[in-house]
Order: sequence, then structure tokens, then C-alpha cells
Amino acid sequence: MNIPSAGRAMARPGRRIIGAARLVWPLILGGICCVILMRQLDGLNIATVTHSLAQVPPLHWLGAILCTCLSFLAVARYDVIALRHFGLSRAQGRAMYTGAIAIALGQTLGAGPLVGSFVRWRLMPDLSIAQAARVSAFVALTFLGALAVVISVCVMFQPVRLVPDLVVWAILGAALFLIGRAMITPTLRLRNLLIQLPTLPAIAAILAYCLLDTVFAALALHLLMPATLDLSFATLLPVFLIALGAAILSGTPGGVGPFELSMIALLPAVPAPEVMAGILGFRAIYYALPALLAGVTLLINLTGKRTTQPHAAQPEQQTFLGDISKFTPGRAELGVLAQSQGTMFRHHNGTCGVLRTTQTLTMLFDPCIGTLDKLCAPLQTAARAQNRVPCAYKISARQAALARTAAWSVIHIADEAFVDPNRHSLTGPPYRQLRRKLRHAQKAGVEPVRVRGPLPFGEMQRVSLLWEARHGIARGLTMGRLEKGYVARQRVYCAYIGARLLGFVSFHTSEPEWCLDLIRVVPDAPDGTTHLLVQSAISDAAMLAIPRVSLAAAPARPSEAKSVKNTVRKQVFTRGGGPGLRQFKSCFAPRWAPLYMAAPTNLHLVSAIADLSLAVHRPTQLVATTTPPQTCQHAQNS
Repeated sequence: MNIPSAGRAMARPGRRIIGAARLVWPLILGGICCVILMRQLDGLNIATVTHSLAQVPPLHWLGAILCTCLSFLAVARYDVIALRHFGLSRAQGRAMYTGAIAIALGQTLGAGPLVGSFVRWRLMPDLSIAQAARVSAFVALTFLGALAVVISVCVMFQPVRLVPDLVVWAILGAALFLIGRAMITPTLRLRNLLIQLPTLPAIAAILAYCLLDTVFAALALHLLMPATLDLSFATLLPVFLIALGAAILSGTPGGVGPFELSMIALLPAVPAPEVMAGILGFRAIYYALPALLAGVTLLINLTGKRTTQPHAAQPEQQTFLGDISKFTPGRAELGVLAQSQGTMFRHHNGTCGVLRTTQTLTMLFDPCIGTLDKLCAPLQTAARAQNRVPCAYKISARQAALARTAAWSVIHIADEAFVDPNRHSLTGPPYRQLRRKLRHAQKAGVEPVRVRGPLPFGEMQRVSLLWEARHGIARGLTMGRLEKGYVARQRVYCAYIGARLLGFVSFHTSEPEWCLDLIRVVPDAPDGTTHLLVQSAISDAAMLAIPRVSLAAAPARPSEAKSVKNTVRKQVFTRGGGPGLRQFKSCFAPRWAPLYMAAPTNLHLVSAIADLSLAVHRPTQLVATTTPPQTCQHAQNS
């Protein structure tokens, strides 16, 4: 919307007033709280406070310092998560060092995000001011959210409700909504702002670090309370958490005023002078000391000139992601990476194809080079650097066994059907069903044609739309979808009656194998149309001496065993159309090879299955495929 120049001129003073008010308001609020606090502490004897502090044993002071160090060790991890969230690869130690300094100064001076942005920008020369501001905002918002959850859970176990139940359930409900949203649709739009929500591993880490941070901070305060106080840690913890939340929301420097008022108000049975004595000691150890050390460090940095320089390149032994266009895998089905925005994962231990979904970094199929046991650790490192869960999907029995040696959890997830075209025959009992299907199609006049020139893409789109109208939206990720550039890379067979296109199938191709990908037929196509198309491809593969044609995978049959893994297998088999797929593929009398899924733990395995299932059934928008593949050998003989 265009604003007239006079209007903009009038708007500027208003914006300046609002900006100034935002900076001044915390100071005014802090002053008001301090006035109220002084009235509540009317008659407070300073000598009594200092005497109470003197009664704190030296070991308690040392314990408080240790708890402060542990708290800052946890709080410094927020920056690591934030940098990973924004794809800003930095050394973990450097990120924690910068984060600890930014938080130490921000919590003491007030205006935490503003101070934190400047500190991060100054201490990380390769970080722009905009990037530093995003990291600071991420740290502040996620900590506040995590603190609200920790407070809500903590007060639920207290005999006296310090927070109304409605507020507690509202916070927990909002948290569950955001977690569900992060898993299903990881973006949140607020007006014109599109927010990328953290991954589930990042959310879990933020909650864990917030809990550790606040528990150690509360323990530091508890150690500095006068010995004469009969105040248990279980009573102090929820009070401290609420007071900390009030202090942060107020924005006052160090939370001075709101923190003290909240502590005294929520501990009415505890003498205020003793509480104030503990708070003064806590402020000295938890606020002043870290701020002093951080300030000296920042001043030393400010004496030098800030130089913008790129962050150090990853050492050779570290992992990095390469473009799929540089590889043609021996396994033909890896061609699906071209449509799923996959990449090739390269490391000195091996090379494999990977997919990045909302929560997961997935190695798809067996490695091109190397073995999974040697790639487990690099995959975990790469996934952790993206706040994702690592897993391997549709790997062979040999690679699954190697994953077990690396202490990964493994589940039988699917079975791949494949035929040897040179031994494939239409005679004998195993092919009885196939012969019947082929006769039906041939009798109806269906003619299979291998497309050699330009694709009849308009007609193919029509067929695909009719197919989707009957079967639902086409699945994605590891399953191909109709897109001109993608299908142009494949071997395509079309079925006609006269000039009418009834359906088509497509195959990924490589030197050692072909793999069935797309199957689309119109609802009124004669029985056996798809079988005739696939049989035509198998016959061509035999003439070209292709050693293997894969009919792709079908979900593994569940057993009768009562286990978590078998329950998962039942869900995959039912939701994945297992019975129908196995019946269709069985017509070709294929050999079946088990395929497995592997992840570091059973929890990671369940999380990865859920994430991949969502990605398959809720595919992202199609992106045009333009890059042709080049060279890479499959490590079948490695």
C-alpha cells in the first residue's frame, strides 16, 4: 500500500515515539516495582540482610558458582540449536562461547534480544547483523516458550496452585498444537511473516536445556538462602520459575523489581529479609559475575577492528552434501532424488543418496560407495547439524546387519520384487495369473508402445488426473509423480486402443537395472493393461541384456508377534496398500528381497517412520526437474 509523503512524514515521529517508549518502558516498570518493593520492605534492616548473607557457608557459595557454570553451559546450547535452525554452520564451541556472553550481558542489561544481537554480530565476524538478530530472536522466543511449558508442568505437581489451571492448560495446549504443527506443517504465517518452526529434535533439546538451565539456576539461589530458612527446593523451584518469567517479560535490567516482588509475593510465609538476602547473593553470583566476565571479554573484542570473513571450511574428514546431478547411481531407483530435491551425501567413508524431510535426514537405499556401518556416525553428525533425526530407508539385509553392528535399531519395512529378464518366462504355473491378465488386455485391443520421441505429455496429464480422481493425490518423496522434466529422464511405455491413451508406466534406468516408477491408467482401462505394459518392458530388458528389472517395493507383511515393531509394520502394510501391491507384483513371479529401515534408537525409528509417512502422503509442491545425471558406481562389490 502506498502512503503519501506527508503521511509518511507524520508517521515517522509516531514510530520514533513508539520505539523510544519500548526502550523506556522497562525502566519505568522497574522503577515502579522497586518503589512497591521498598514499601513492602519498609523498615528492612540492611545489617540483618548482610548478617544473613554472612551465614551462608563457603561451600554453598562454591556450589552456587558451580550451578551457575552448569546453567550457563546449558543456556549456551541455545545458540547451537539456533544456528543449525537457520542453516548457519559454525563450530559448536564458538557458538556456545558467543551465546553464553550474549546471554550473560543481555539478562543483566535488559533488552536481551537487542544486546544479544550486537554481541553475536561482534563476536562472530562472519555473521551479518540480520542473521545475528534472527538468532537472538529465536533464542529469546524459544526460551520463553520452553519456560512457560516447564512452569506449567512444574506447578501441576504442587499442592497449592500458583498459576490458574486455565492458564496451565492453555499453555500446554498451545505447546502441543505447535509441536503437532512442527511435525505436519512446519511453517507458521503471521500476517506477512513466514516462520519456520523448529524440528522435533530441536524442540526436545530446547525443552531439555531450558529445564537444566532453570533447575541449576534455582539450585544456585537455594544454596544462597540463609540456613535459618526452612525452605525446600521443591517449594522454591516453581516460585523461582514464575519470578524468572515475570522478570524476563518485564524487560527490566536484570529483571530487578518484578523478580523480587514475585518471589516475596509467592513466599508469604517466608520472612522477606531472608528472601532478599538470598536474592542479593544470587544476583552477585548468577548475574553480576557472568556479566563482568562477559563484559571484559566483549571490551577486549571491541578494541580490535571487526573484520568480515567467511567461517572456516569444514575439514576434509567432515561431511558435506553434493548435488545429485554429479552422480548416476548403479541403483536406478535413486533417480527419484531428482524430484524429491535429494542430494548425494559425501564423506571419506562413502557416498549415498539422502533426502531431507521435516524431521529426518534419510539415507535412501544402500550406499553408492562404502557400507552403512562406516556411514552411521557421519550421518548422525550431518543430521545433528540440521536438528534432524538420521535414518536409513529401504536398505538391503546386508546393510541392515552392518547397521546393527553400529548399534542402530532396525526394522523390516518392505520387500522388493525383482525379476531376471533373461530367465523370465510366461510358461508354467507361476505365470498363470499373468497369462490370464495379458489375454484380457490383448483381447480388448490394448497395444503397448515404448515412447521413443517426444512424450505425449498432455495426454499423460489427462490420464494422471483421472487416476488421481479415483485413487487420491499421488504420493511423493520416494515415489515418483508426473512432471515433464522428471519423466523425460525415464523409459516410458504407453497403452493405446486406437489413438486413445489408456495409461502409461515409467522406469528408472541404469546400466545394471531398470526400476518401475510411475503407473497411471484410466479407470475404464481393460483388465490387464498395466500387466501388459510391464511385461513389454521386461521383454525389452531381456533383448538389451539388462540383468535385473525391479518392480519396486511393497510393504512387508506383518507377523502375528505382539511387539511395537510389528504394530508399526501393520500400520505401514495397511496404509501403504500392501495387499494390492503384493498381488500385482506376484503375477510376474518375482524374487522378493527384504528391505529394512534403520535409525540410532527405537524412538528415532518410530519418529522417522512417522515423518517419512507424512512426507509420502503429503508431498511438497512439484519442482521442475532439469539436471541430467552423470557418473557414480554402486558399491555392490565393495
